[in-house]
Amino acid sequence: MKNYLIDERYAKALCSALEDAELDEICDTLAAAADLYESSEALRNVLSSPAIELDKRRDVLRQVLTGAALDERVQRLVEVLLARGRIAILPDVATVFRMLADARLNRTRANVTTAKETTAEQEERLKQALQAWSGKDVKIERDVNPDILGGVVARVGGTVIDGSVRTRIEQLREYALAYDIRAQDAS
Repeated sequence: MKNYLIDERYAKALCSALEDAELDEICDTLAAAADLYESSEALRNVLSSPAIELDKRRDVLRQVLTGAALDERVQRLVEVLLARGRIAILPDVATVFRMLADARLNRTRANVTTAKETTAEQEERLKQALQAWSGKDVKIERDVNPDILGGVVARVGGTVIDGSVRTRIEQLREYALAYDIRAQDAS
């Protein structure tokens, strides 16, 4: 995000016009609009080209958004971004909107990495533990990385909770090396 304050202004405007029950749906819809924009280089080029009249760019945008059956409020926001020459910030606005919606709903997101897929029961226990730790509702985003060998690495906001086997082995190795050094100094 190059300019968070501008992204936030548009995201806040949309967020403040919505009820709490609508936030998740609009968040998904806004993310879908951002994905449409990011996934098509041709669309980005047309919408960003000053050589094409604004009315023609707006018509193209409306066709794409209507074809994707996106919520009218999201369509209006995207059209405002286009009209103000800020269509390129759409993905960042979607990201900031998700952050604002999460804050308003007292929710946080956790990126959880495990060595292999977990069962639904394990996932639920992990979610409960992260909710107890954070004091917020937790939405888990999953990753599988066999390099951690076992255990869990959870990133919640700016905090990393590393309970991986790989890290514990590394800590044990460092402890063993430190012990050997002290044992040699004592002789």
